Amino acid sequence: MEETTSCPPCIICGQNGQGHHFGVISCRACAAFFRRAADSKWSRMKCLSKYCDGKTYHCKPCRLKKCRDVGMDVSKFQHDRDALQIVHPNRKRKLAQLADPIFSEPNFVFFFPQDREDLKLKKKNTYVDLSLLVSQAMEIIKTGPETPLVAKNQLQKLNFGFNCMKHTGIANFQRIHLVTRKEVTGFWEYHMLASAKWLTYFDEFQQLDQDVKRKILFGVWHVWGRLDKLMGTALFRIKNKEASLSDRVVGNGIVTDMNCVVAETKWMSRLPVQQLRYFIDGIRAWDLFPLIDELQALDITETELSFMLAQLCFQYAATRFGGKIAEVMEKFMDILSNNLHDYYIQEKMMPRYSGRLTKLLKINTAILENIRNYRTRADIAKVFDVFNLEFSHPEMFFDTGFI
Repeated sequence: MEETTSCPPCIICGQNGQGHHFGVISCRACAAFFRRAADSKWSRMKCLSKYCDGKTYHCKPCRLKKCRDVGMDVSKFQHDRDALQIVHPNRKRKLAQLADPIFSEPNFVFFFPQDREDLKLKKKNTYVDLSLLVSQAMEIIKTGPETPLVAKNQLQKLNFGFNCMKHTGIANFQRIHLVTRKEVTGFWEYHMLASAKWLTYFDEFQQLDQDVKRKILFGVWHVWGRLDKLMGTALFRIKNKEASLSDRVVGNGIVTDMNCVVAETKWMSRLPVQQLRYFIDGIRAWDLFPLIDELQALDITETELSFMLAQLCFQYAATRFGGKIAEVMEKFMDILSNNLHDYYIQEKMMPRYSGRLTKLLKINTAILENIRNYRTRADIAKVFDVFNLEFSHPEMFFDTGFI
C-alpha cells in the first residue's frame, strides 16, 4: 500500500492546506482571497462582524489582516500565467538582471586614478566611468517589460514595475555598520537599473525617442530612489516590529542604524567626515526622515505608491528640463491622474479622496523642496572642490550632491 503524505492545515482558516501560496501554507480559497483583496477596500477597513474569533471565522478585513500577519506577501504574486500565451517567451528578450537583494561587488561602475597631467588641470584624482551602467540601463529600456502584460490602464501597469513593495519585508535583509565606496556604488547601480525597469512599464514613455528616454532617466533615477528608500523604510518598520526608529532602508535590501553607522569617505573627498557631513546630508536625505512617519501612518497601497513615484519623477523632469519634455510630462500625468481617479472611485469606493491625495502629494512636494534647498550646498562644494570625483556622465549626478 502506498504511503500518502498530507499537507499541514491552512494557517489562516484551519482547513486542509493545499501547498505554499504567496509565502505560507494555505488552502486555495485563502490564497485566491488574498490575491483578490490585497489592494482592495478591505485593506483599509476595520472589523465588520462581532463574530470574528481570529480562528475559524473572519470578516473580509480581518481575513485579509490575518493573511498579512502570517506572512502572505504581494511580491510573490505571479503574472503571465494565462493558459493561452499571447507572446511566446523569448530568452533573448530577458531583462538585464538587477542586483541581487543583497549585493556583492558593484558590476557596472569603475574608478580610475587620474594621471598627473589631468590632476594639474582638473584637480580631481578619481575618474568614475559609468559607461557600462548607462549601457545596461538603456538595454533594459530597449528590451521593455516582460510580456504578456494584462492591466486595465497605465497606472496598473506601473504596479507591475519594480519598487520597494516588491522586496521589502524579506527575511534576508542585511544590516551594515560601515558604508564604503562599494556600498554607495551599489546604491547607484540599484536605483539606476530599478528605475529604468520601472519606467518601461509606462507605454507612453516607451514611445519616446531613445535620446529623450535617456535624458529623462538620467534626470529622475536618484529622485525615484529617494521616495523608494523612504517608503521602503516605512514598510520595514511595519513588517518588522523590532525595527528601531533610527533604522533606514538605504536601498536593495540594506538596512543601517543612522545613530551608529560609519561612512568611509576618503574615496570621494579630501575633507574629514566631520566637515563633509554638511554636504552629504543632502545625499543621505537626512531632512526627509520625518516623512517616514507620515508614509507609515497613511498605509499607502501599491497603486498609490506607483502614482507618487510617477508624479515625483515627472514633476521633477518637467521643472528641470522644461520645453517639450515638460509638455510630455504633463500629458503623462493627465493619463495617470485619470487612472488614479478611476482607482479611487471604482476599486476603493472612495469618492471623496481629495484629502488623502493632498497628503500624498504633500510628501512629494517636501522631497522636491529638499532637492532645491541643497543645490546651494552643491554649488559651494563645486567652488571649493569638496568632492574629488570626475564622472563620465556628469548630467546623471545633477542634484545628487556629488557635483
